[in-house]
Amino acid sequence: MNKYFFFIACLLIIFNINAQNDDFDVMLDSIQRLRKLSKEKDLDINVRLLYAKRASKLSYETGIDSTILISNNKLRNIYLNMNNHVMLKDMAYKNLKLAHKLNDSIEIAHSNLDLAWYYILKEIHNDSGYYYSNRALKLYSKLKNLKGQSFALSYIADMQTRERDFIHSEENLIKAISFLQVLPENNENLSLLFSYYNTIGLNTKYLKLYDKSIEYYKKALTFNDKLSEDYSIEGDNNMDKFKNYLYAKINLAGVYKEKKDYQKALSIYKKLLENKEILKKDPLSYAAIINNKSYNLFLSKNGNTKYINSLFNKAYKISDSLNASYEITAIGNDMAEFYQAINKKDSALILSKRSYEIGKDIKNYFEVSRALLMLSKIVEGEAGKRYLYEHIKLNDSLLDLERASRNKFARIQYETDTYIEETKRLTTQNILIIVIGLIVVLIFILILIIRIQITKNKILSFESEQQKANEEIYTLMLRQQAKVEEGRLLERHHISEELHDGILNRLLGSRLGLEFLSMDEKDQTKENYSFYINEIQSIEREIRDLSHELKNTQLDPDKDFITILDGYVGKQNNLHSFQYSISQKSKIFWEDINDYLKVNLYRIIQEAIQNVIKHAKANKITINFALNSNNLYVDIRDNGIGFNINQKGNGIGLLNIKSRVSKLKGKYKITSEIKKGTTLILIIPLS
Repeated sequence: MNKYFFFIACLLIIFNINAQNDDFDVMLDSIQRLRKLSKEKDLDINVRLLYAKRASKLSYETGIDSTILISNNKLRNIYLNMNNHVMLKDMAYKNLKLAHKLNDSIEIAHSNLDLAWYYILKEIHNDSGYYYSNRALKLYSKLKNLKGQSFALSYIADMQTRERDFIHSEENLIKAISFLQVLPENNENLSLLFSYYNTIGLNTKYLKLYDKSIEYYKKALTFNDKLSEDYSIEGDNNMDKFKNYLYAKINLAGVYKEKKDYQKALSIYKKLLENKEILKKDPLSYAAIINNKSYNLFLSKNGNTKYINSLFNKAYKISDSLNASYEITAIGNDMAEFYQAINKKDSALILSKRSYEIGKDIKNYFEVSRALLMLSKIVEGEAGKRYLYEHIKLNDSLLDLERASRNKFARIQYETDTYIEETKRLTTQNILIIVIGLIVVLIFILILIIRIQITKNKILSFESEQQKANEEIYTLMLRQQAKVEEGRLLERHHISEELHDGILNRLLGSRLGLEFLSMDEKDQTKENYSFYINEIQSIEREIRDLSHELKNTQLDPDKDFITILDGYVGKQNNLHSFQYSISQKSKIFWEDINDYLKVNLYRIIQEAIQNVIKHAKANKITINFALNSNNLYVDIRDNGIGFNINQKGNGIGLLNIKSRVSKLKGKYKITSEIKKGTTLILIIPLS
């Protein structure tokens, strides 16, 4: 029954494990399928977001960090495409934690870059943006990841441009370009090269290096021409080929305007406006084009005032309808300058004040400065002077901020490097402390092991001495028993000799005398004598047989051990009044069994008898011996009250039995039933 139960339990466990494995495999398949669906560009972005979220949730249920990280990256890409910068930041922090846990350097670098991108897009906390970009750059450098280094350098350059650190921005962008030029010429890399050259053109324009700026913008356009016609990066409308072309051309025309080459600038705008799809595809760029065209016409002094005014108003209305703060501010300042020139000061005042307020809100201090300068010209008296002073103060603060930004970035880089070095130092120090700690612990463990071993050796030595003492005791018992047997044999010899030489001889003489008497001729006498002679002969035969039996010195080979055991159990029987029997189911040659085994077996049986006497309240004990397959089987039974073998007791009797059986490399089993008695079975190998 127990075997069947065990077999069924094993089957259930195996079935459960297989079921769990199957469920886990199904979950992994679901995650893979959801990830694949989240990348399907034909699906709506919100539907793809749901798939990515579900994949991430299932991945967390697996508890496997690498699976979670991969699913989170899919979700992160969706948030990036949706321009959901807040969720992008949250995913970056989660991925950064997982990547550190997995010690995945490339994912640590990617997560740092995502955090840098968040702070760049928010246009706040440039310190944080620079910090994360710099950390990503160092990690990518160690990994020799050229694309990653290129991205990190471009992020740093973007912040430097924003802080008007144009020289260092240009240096970093040139490094970024050098990394990209080693990589294959695909759409993504070509688009990045366009972006980097376009930004360098912007920097050199601010540095008034107009010819260099024109060269960089043209270089950017050559890379844009190599892009596929339908190329675009989903979710980032600033990176497709058509818009790249527009931005580069608008920027190029802006450089010609700064050079006062208005005709070249106007020719660029004219060519751009020939494309009737601009207003539909990119209304803000269309507004910028017609505004710049009108502003260049105004500066060139060759345009019709009414036409220029209509272009300005159209551009302003488009920007206002789209709530484009930067365009409203810039176009407003251009229009204010135009209105002030044609003596429409009220309109110029309104536009300048609005540009001033919006410029402050969006922190576009360049346009704020332009607005203040125009207000100082339009407004008369002390109010106009206050605008002028504010304009001068703002310009000075911008210069100070520009210098501080350069120092700030250098300081952040220094602090980052210092932090990394300090981290390395502390890591080395911690490793040293851990190693020393481990050595101390190992020494302590070694000392403890040595002490335990010494104690064990003492115990083994004591047990060895005890074993020798037991063997000596048993040997003495055997010798004592041998002497007793020897005395018994001598006594038997003496009795035999007396019977044989004394009584038997006398009976023999009497028989012979009677035989002589039997020679009498009388029938009656003969008959009586014959009867007595026969009786005497019968007595003679009996005495002779008894004499021979007493004189027989042959003993059973098992008598020594069994006799000792019988003597012990008999004494206990006399003291405690119980019935007992000792039997052997097969022939056992005790003289061939080593003394060590017999001593321990005697002690085990002795302990078992004592347990029966103390606890069992039995009136019958049986001890059976059997020999089978070189194993000695001993069966000790009583008819006592029994006990619960699963209940732990305070006695050491069973522990002693267990210890001695273990020494003999044997096995034992105890079975007991309440009110039905107890059985102890020993199986002891003889070799």
